[in-house]
Amino acid sequence: MILYIMRHAEAVEGSGILRDEWRFLTKNGRMSAKKTSSLIAKSGPKPRLIISSPLTRTVQTAEIIAEKACRKNVVETSGLLLPGADISELIDHLKGCKDAKRVMLVGHEPQLGTLVTALLGCEDGQVSLKKGACVTLKHDPDKSYSSASFLWHLTPGKKRTTSLKKAFPKR
Repeated sequence: MILYIMRHAEAVEGSGILRDEWRFLTKNGRMSAKKTSSLIAKSGPKPRLIISSPLTRTVQTAEIIAEKACRKNVVETSGLLLPGADISELIDHLKGCKDAKRVMLVGHEPQLGTLVTALLGCEDGQVSLKKGACVTLKHDPDKSYSSASFLWHLTPGKKRTTSLKKAFPKR
């Protein structure tokens, strides 16, 4: 399975009036997600399924990505991508998605960084994803931890990198 792991794009800050789950993408966040979706679409096979956290900013990011970069334009939401959700449950859930062959997860930090760290078996530190960044891994869903290999990383405004050490130099 090809696994695209993407952090939501830039969103407005929360406030006493605007609850965290209602935070929405800024204008820059929308533009960044559109550029990223174009780059993902040009980077090889497109995801067949997008699974997003149900929070507004992640659903908006997922819908923008689905317009250009998802083969079937399918977006599902899952509480397994909510901040603080259990990573092992998410990894188990991916076993049921293997027929899709190419799956994108859209969620939050630090959960996504923890997921990438676990799947790659990084022993030298935690991976962290910037807003709007996407990491692509080749993952065997029948295995759990340390079962993936790094394919590429894309950060808004930068070129795609195929080197794990260049993608995450400060691990």
